[in-house]
Amino acid sequence: MKIKELVSFATPRTLLFYFTVLILLLSVAISELGFALNNPIFPVAGTVVLALWFITIFTAILPKTNIALAKHTKQLKRGALIIFILLLLIGLSEAAIIISVIPGLINNQNISGDFHQLLMEVEDGYKYNDASALSQQAVESLLHGQNPYARSNIIQALSKYNASYDRVTPLRAGSLSKVFPAPQDSQLELVWNKAIHHPYLIPTELESRVCYPAASFLLPAPFIFLGIKDIRVVYAIFFLAGLAYALWVIPKEKRFLFMGVVLISLELWNSLADGGELGNLCFPFLMVAWLAINKNLWLSAICMGLAVATKQTAWFFLPFYFILVFKAQGVKKLMAVLFLVAGIFVVTNLPFVINDPKIWLFSIMSPMTDKMFPLGSGLITLVTSSLLNIQSPLPFTILEGIAFIAAVIWYFKYCPRYPQTGIILATIPLFFAWRSLFSYFFYVDIIALAYVMVNDHASHQPTATNISPAADSVLVHANVSVIQVSEK
Repeated sequence: MKIKELVSFATPRTLLFYFTVLILLLSVAISELGFALNNPIFPVAGTVVLALWFITIFTAILPKTNIALAKHTKQLKRGALIIFILLLLIGLSEAAIIISVIPGLINNQNISGDFHQLLMEVEDGYKYNDASALSQQAVESLLHGQNPYARSNIIQALSKYNASYDRVTPLRAGSLSKVFPAPQDSQLELVWNKAIHHPYLIPTELESRVCYPAASFLLPAPFIFLGIKDIRVVYAIFFLAGLAYALWVIPKEKRFLFMGVVLISLELWNSLADGGELGNLCFPFLMVAWLAINKNLWLSAICMGLAVATKQTAWFFLPFYFILVFKAQGVKKLMAVLFLVAGIFVVTNLPFVINDPKIWLFSIMSPMTDKMFPLGSGLITLVTSSLLNIQSPLPFTILEGIAFIAAVIWYFKYCPRYPQTGIILATIPLFFAWRSLFSYFFYVDIIALAYVMVNDHASHQPTATNISPAADSVLVHANVSVIQVSEK
C-alpha cells in the first residue's frame, strides 16, 4: 500500500493529529535542549509550545473543525504526509543509533572524556528508572508472599536492575532540604554513594515507596511468574494489546491513518524503552475504556477500574468518564459502572489495606504528600527555570484544582455536544501541577484520535462538511443517540 493511502480517508480534524504529534515532540525537544544548555528560556518556550499543543488537539477533536477546514483538506493531507515521513525517518534513525552505534562507541577505547560521558548518559536513559525498578521489586516481593508496600527499597531495586543513581526521585529532605529548585547530579551521587554502603537503610532524600495502587504490580505478576524477566516487556504487551483493540474497532478505511499517527509518536515508543513508564500499563485500559463505552459498557467499566487501580493519573479521567456514561446511558447505568469501577479498585487493593493500612495509604498518597522537587513541562517551568522563586506547591495545587473544577463543570454542561473533549479536559489540570511530567500527556492524543475515528461518521456522509453550525445544533438535539449525533 502506498504511503499516501495513510491519509486518503482522512477528515481535516483527524489530519490535525499529525500536527499535534509534531508539536508535542517540539515541546519535548525544546525543553530537553534547555536542560542540556542550562538556559531557562528554552523550558519556558517548551511550555508555550505545550500550551499550543493543547489548543491544537482541542481544535482537532471538535466536530466543526471539519467544516471550518474543509477547503484546506488537500494542504492538511500534504502537511500530514510530510510530518509522517520526517518523523518516521527520525524514529528509525534514533532506533539504529541506540541499537547499533552507541554501544560500539562506548566500547571504543579511543573515545573518552565528555563525549564518552554523554554516551554513557544516553545509554543509562534506556535502563530502568526508579518507578520500573520498584514495580518489578514489588512483583517479586508479591510472588514471594510478601507485602510489596512494606518491602520496597529503592537502593536494592536500582542496584539489582543495574539502573543509574540519577534515575531516582529526590525528596526535599535531609541533606537536600535546603536545595532548590533541584539537586545537582553531584549531590545525588553523594547521597547514593553513602546509601549503597548500607542498602537496608533508605536515605530520607530518596523516594522509596511503591507509589501506585496495587494493580501496578498485580497485572504484571503473572507474566513475571511465567518467566518474563523485564517488566518493560510486560508493559509493551499491554500497550500493544490496547493498540490492537483500537485497530479492531476503528473502521477499516481509517486504520492506516491511525497507525500512521501511532508510528510517529516517538515519545510513546521512547517511553517503552526509556526506563519503563507505568503510563504504558495504564494507557491501554484508558483507551479501551473510552472506545468501548458505546459498544460494550461492561468491558469499558472494567478497563476504567483497572486504569484507576494502576496509576493515579487515571483518577483525573474518572469524573469525565462518569459524566459521559450518565449523559449517554442514564443514572442506572452510571450507578452500575460506578460500583464496578470502585469494586475493582477495592478488590485489588483491599488485601494490602488489611495487611497494613497505614503503609498502603502513605504509599499511594506519596506523589501528593511527599516533599518532591518541582518538575515538568507545564507552568512549573517558571519555577524550575528560576524565573519565579516559589518554593511551595500550594499555589500550583490551587491552580490545578481550579482548572479541574472548571473542566468538570464545562464538560457536564457540554458533554452531549462534545463528548470527545473529556479525554483532553482530564489532562489540562496537570499542566498547572507542581509536577507536570511529559509522561502525563504523550498518549492522550492517541486515545482522542481513536475515539474520534470510532465515533466520527463524517467520512460516510459526503455532505457532512456542508452542515451549518445551526443545522449541527439541530442534529445534536434530535431524538437519536446523543453521543453519536454530536460526532456527525
